[in-house]
Amino acid sequence: MRNKKPKIRKPYGEKKHKGKGWIVFIILVLVVLDVYAVIRYYKDSALDKIKDEVTIEAPDSIQLEDFLNEQADTATFVTDISSINTSVTGSYLIRVKAGKFIEVTKDVVLNVVDTTAPVGTAVPQTVYTDEIPAAEDTVTGIYDVSPVTVEYAEEMPEVLHSGEQTIGVKLTDSSGNYSIVDVPFAVIDDHTAPLIKGAKDFEAFIGDAIIYMDGITVTDDYDDNPTIEVDTSAVDVTTEGVYPVTYTATDNHGNTSSVTVELTLRVKPERYYEPEEIYELAREVMEANNIVDDSMSDIEKAFKITAWVSENLHYKMDSDKCDWTAGAYDALTTMYGDCYNFMAMCKAMYGACGIESITVERYPINVSSHYWNLVKLDGKWYHCDACVFLNMTDITYIFMYTDDELSPSNNSYDPETLPDDVVVATQSVQYMLDYETQTVIDDEAQT
Repeated sequence: MRNKKPKIRKPYGEKKHKGKGWIVFIILVLVVLDVYAVIRYYKDSALDKIKDEVTIEAPDSIQLEDFLNEQADTATFVTDISSINTSVTGSYLIRVKAGKFIEVTKDVVLNVVDTTAPVGTAVPQTVYTDEIPAAEDTVTGIYDVSPVTVEYAEEMPEVLHSGEQTIGVKLTDSSGNYSIVDVPFAVIDDHTAPLIKGAKDFEAFIGDAIIYMDGITVTDDYDDNPTIEVDTSAVDVTTEGVYPVTYTATDNHGNTSSVTVELTLRVKPERYYEPEEIYELAREVMEANNIVDDSMSDIEKAFKITAWVSENLHYKMDSDKCDWTAGAYDALTTMYGDCYNFMAMCKAMYGACGIESITVERYPINVSSHYWNLVKLDGKWYHCDACVFLNMTDITYIFMYTDDELSPSNNSYDPETLPDDVVVATQSVQYMLDYETQTVIDDEAQT
């Protein structure tokens, strides 16, 4: 019979010790899990405070609060944001750090976008119908963060309609944003040529400087500075004669006008006085004899002058007729002279008062030559003669006569000899003249 081995029993204490080890292990595992969970919680909490993506409008500055879902005092940028130009659109990766107990970092996508249209200020335009300015010239103060193209909002015609109108100009930036600026246009349909004033027949002496532009002005309805050219190609400055001189004015739209006058060139007489010298001498005589004053109209001044010369210049046969200035000088200094001196003295006094006059000569000559004045009064030309012989009329002078009122025996003349711009008045004004006082009876009749 086989002997049975006796059972060996483990001590009671060993079995109990082995069970406690498992418990400790489990506790440790649970502690680690709890710690991990706490760490995970704080980490996730910190990460949740940081956004995944941020969008700002160019060129706004980068602000930390824009990257956070909620306030986090410990949040900072890891990325150097000073290197990012927010005027340039695009996407940028920015690292942000946050966390109070546990510090975390997160990469955030920053989108810099441009959704704002350009702005600008209209520049009002004044143009001609066929002159369309560049679109860039119609808007000023253009602003946008990116380059801007400027163009008309609609295709422009070759010729604009005249008048006041508004035309849209489109401003577009590189992101496709655009705005329309309404630009006021004043469109001119200009077909009117400049107006030349002061061009009239004139005299000059051979060897003297010829001042072609003396008294010439040119104006235009739109152009403030129209050009004027003087054609003197037909003038022979070395030879006596009558030559055409043409003035041509042009505005900035190409409209032109021309006026042709006659230049009479002659040898300068030995006795010649500058007109202003004669006018000054005439002023002295008028002041000394109280002939006119500033309260008088031009008609009254001319009336007084004509009557005074007729009454005070003593007639003497023969005179130096080389030039009206010599005839005026002789009359003003001696108070003697013939009809030429009467004409010249009146011309000097008229001119001293700013009254325009020209010389008229009898034609045909019946017995002798005769001279008088055509005077521009109230915008019209009239005959004035301070030397009328008593055997030809019952008065010693005539004033503001029309052609029909002249005596053929005393004042016949050739109208063809007058300058083109001199047209004698046809309506009589004698009813409004008081010859006794040399005044105008009816002022309204002057118009």
